[in-house]
Amino acid sequence: MNASMSGEETRSGLIGSRLEGLRAQLLGCGDVLSNLVEPAERPLVTDALRKLKQLTCRVAIVGQIKSGKSSFINAFVQDPGFLPTSVTPWTTAVTNLHFRQTPPGAHAAIFTFLQQNEWSSLAESGGRVRELTERLVPGFEPQLLQRQADQLRERAQQRLGVEFELLLGQAHAFESFDASILLQYLCSGDFAGHAGAAAIGKYSDLTKSADLYCDHGPFAFPVTVIDTPGTNDPFLIRDEITRRSLGSADVHLVVLTARQPLSDTDVSLLRIMRGLNNDRIVVLINRIDDLADVETELPKVIAYVRQRLDAEFPGTGIPVVHGSAWWGNQAIAFEAEAVARILARRSASHLLRAGLLHPSELTPAALSNSDCRERIRHSLWAMSGLPSVYKAIDMAMGAARPAFALRQITHAFAEMARVCEGSARSELEALSDAAKRSSDLPQDAEERFARISAESEQLARVTANIDASATGIETQLARIIHEEREALRRHLMATIDLHAARERDVLIDTLSRGRAPQVWTHEGVELRRALAGAFHEGFRNAAERLTSFHARVAPELHKLTASLMPDSALSDPHGPTLSIAEPTIAPLSRLVALDLDTSRWRLFWSRQPSPEASGARIEALIRAEFSPVADELVQLAENAFHEFSATTITWSFGACRNIQHALRRRLEFLRAEYEETRRAAVSPESAQRATETAERLRAQDQRVKDNQTLTRHLEHLIQYMDKVLHEEAPRP
Repeated sequence: MNASMSGEETRSGLIGSRLEGLRAQLLGCGDVLSNLVEPAERPLVTDALRKLKQLTCRVAIVGQIKSGKSSFINAFVQDPGFLPTSVTPWTTAVTNLHFRQTPPGAHAAIFTFLQQNEWSSLAESGGRVRELTERLVPGFEPQLLQRQADQLRERAQQRLGVEFELLLGQAHAFESFDASILLQYLCSGDFAGHAGAAAIGKYSDLTKSADLYCDHGPFAFPVTVIDTPGTNDPFLIRDEITRRSLGSADVHLVVLTARQPLSDTDVSLLRIMRGLNNDRIVVLINRIDDLADVETELPKVIAYVRQRLDAEFPGTGIPVVHGSAWWGNQAIAFEAEAVARILARRSASHLLRAGLLHPSELTPAALSNSDCRERIRHSLWAMSGLPSVYKAIDMAMGAARPAFALRQITHAFAEMARVCEGSARSELEALSDAAKRSSDLPQDAEERFARISAESEQLARVTANIDASATGIETQLARIIHEEREALRRHLMATIDLHAARERDVLIDTLSRGRAPQVWTHEGVELRRALAGAFHEGFRNAAERLTSFHARVAPELHKLTASLMPDSALSDPHGPTLSIAEPTIAPLSRLVALDLDTSRWRLFWSRQPSPEASGARIEALIRAEFSPVADELVQLAENAFHEFSATTITWSFGACRNIQHALRRRLEFLRAEYEETRRAAVSPESAQRATETAERLRAQDQRVKDNQTLTRHLEHLIQYMDKVLHEEAPRP
């Protein structure tokens, strides 16, 4: 991080501070809990701690070529020279920038190359586009796509020579990296056209993804920033790689340019956005410094973008921020020549809105004064949009997958801590009772032994009941997930069928008017939106059923275990119901377009025997294209349901088993005390035994206090997450 940006505005802008604070506290709680649970249940805690340590938030940066995306990323991570910006387009592959994460094998940079089958599918015009054209027009060859694919492969072979075949599917790793290495693997410039820089772009056509591990950035929580290729990349394999990377992201930041916001190229960006959860999207209008009259033009640009977003996502409030990556980078680097150019432009008047500058200071002469330079720097940072971006992403992270994972682990820890506390109290009572009865007569000891035997039999019966309950609950849970999965699929397919039938009727009506359409384009905009709504509704219904089932199961298990400790202070598990994180719906961003704007398309339609047959054909095509999309959505939902059940139900049974182990140990202790009492009838109690008993009581009393402190702390964290972090997160 540049030393000039170590001021208050940077410290206060750390992204993910709240999540990192929760994660750090949970790691500490887990370490304590692992020493309090029974040994048999310790692996549950160990696994949860492993997940906590590996937890990251993935922030995808999306934008078309020349939107200033790379410059924005440099300003965003507070390193102006991090990604080269002199070459456009800069990146040809997905680049993962890992912050606050330990690199694997001490490798700071790993570049993964395309595999043979990925090249083959591209060069042979494979994939969904080819399947679509073959079904519509047998023998139709997308020659343009073929030429592009051949050119890309030929260029890679020319650059690499004999290395090409050897590198397919391989990876290169470096212990450190700099701009020269990035230019070799990610720059899409002309490899042969840079005199004195022969390595530029050498591996770029072969690079599928890059993983860079960084030790700077404005992040408190582990974050992976995903830099994707421009959304108007002509090569479909890049578009598919981009789509897959977006599907795994937790938060999405879309970079637009103020000069042409939501242009025709940006429409494709909106299509990708339709496949993302809109409660985790932030839109940045970049390059406002390019506007001649910022005060007049910017409000119009913002209004236009909001209008288009409202049309795409009715009833939602996607955050829209504006700024200049150039201003942000110069606030960090503060290069006198570049700042002088900023101040000389008409857009510099917008810097006055920060309230930090006087109009007389918007001159190159102001740079000679140290106080003026500092005020200019602060104004550049304030108006760059970065503070607003940080805040918007931090808020979006509260509704993202990491926050849900933290919440579930907190509840699981709290449930286990409560039962550990109850077991510890019960064991302390048993120790105290045994100490009081150490001088019992043999006949009294026999009565105690009979009571211990009865408790042992009761423990065996309850254990059998819990095991039977576990089998029954797991069966019910599997049935619920299966039923909800099928219900969701039926809901999605019904939506597709309804839309396909409507499109069929529209086409039949058009053809029935006596002429074939010159242009007939179907991109499925309305269907995508309808599928998104159907998925949200179906997922919420299924999630509510699963969480309600868990809420019913927890008290039943509580009753079973509490029956073994009727006098303990075991807490009732009733509380706020857990929720299930809704997965990103990236399959809806898949390219599905039926475009009849060519002579071949018109020839195809002219061969159809009737409007009804044409209508039936388009109806079948829509169903065939969108059915796999529905299947992918259903699979994503099912994965989320299984993950939730594994985290919650598994821990509930783990808590039950923890009590069983504790009770079994208590009964074994009481049996030992009985035997000791019998021996005491012949041999007087020794001072050593009294000392050991007192030490046991002291240690167990401390164990109860440790459990109580842990339980209260975890309950406090639950309240914070349920009432503060959860409420502050954006809602769809």
